[in-house]
Amino acid sequence: MARVTRAGFLEGISIHFPSVCQSFISDLSLLLGPTLLTEGSAHIAVSSCEDFFPRVSFDSNAERGFTKADFVLATNTIVSVDITNITGMDRKNPSSYCQLELEDVRGRFVKNDLEISGIDHVGFNLPWFNGGIHPAIGDLRNRLKLSCLYHTFPTGEPWDFIIPGKLAETRRQKAIDYEQIRKPKFEIVSFDKASTPLVQIDVASKKKYEELSSLFPEALDDQNMKNIWIYLRNPSDIDICLVINESTEGDWSSFFKGHRIV
Repeated sequence: MARVTRAGFLEGISIHFPSVCQSFISDLSLLLGPTLLTEGSAHIAVSSCEDFFPRVSFDSNAERGFTKADFVLATNTIVSVDITNITGMDRKNPSSYCQLELEDVRGRFVKNDLEISGIDHVGFNLPWFNGGIHPAIGDLRNRLKLSCLYHTFPTGEPWDFIIPGKLAETRRQKAIDYEQIRKPKFEIVSFDKASTPLVQIDVASKKKYEELSSLFPEALDDQNMKNIWIYLRNPSDIDICLVINESTEGDWSSFFKGHRIV
């Protein structure tokens, strides 16, 4: 469950993987290249504006043996969510895919001149089969809505998004300019397709969707969204996915206009 004691604006979101993932996370950061800044052990997604918050990062510093997300408020308060399966159910993903080694993925990148041009969003999926949203996500909505630009998904799916913004926008001192490019967003999903929690890193590439699909036939191919989900073999007990889209001009932040939780 989410836990918090004091309020403040949302300064950063950190996903902490367990220490067994140290080598994996280091290799993943190399694959993501210039889309990340590295400070100590933290890999921070490059923001589209230096005045935007929250910053999004990941590392392999989880104190316990499972992955968690920390939502860090400016008061040094931390809202923590364990990225685990609390349902007591074991449900396999009905979609066809297989996990790939990072070395294999990196090799295909090099061989086919595939480069990542930016990170659109990072996020996690929590298994939940009882209808509605996962209770930890409901908690996050209530505890973070005054501290960030927290939005529900406009078409009704249980996919919440925190959009980066300036402090004046967060504090409702200035209207949100939804036409401005806002990256990286952060997605929080109630997931009913499988019982394995998932962390996703959604990136853009200059390759076309059809070419991306042919380069990674093992990936989960989302024809509706025109992206591919590459499940990466990793030493944790969750799925870690690199989601690749073809690059587009501008941004899709305007899609969320009118759906900020207040």
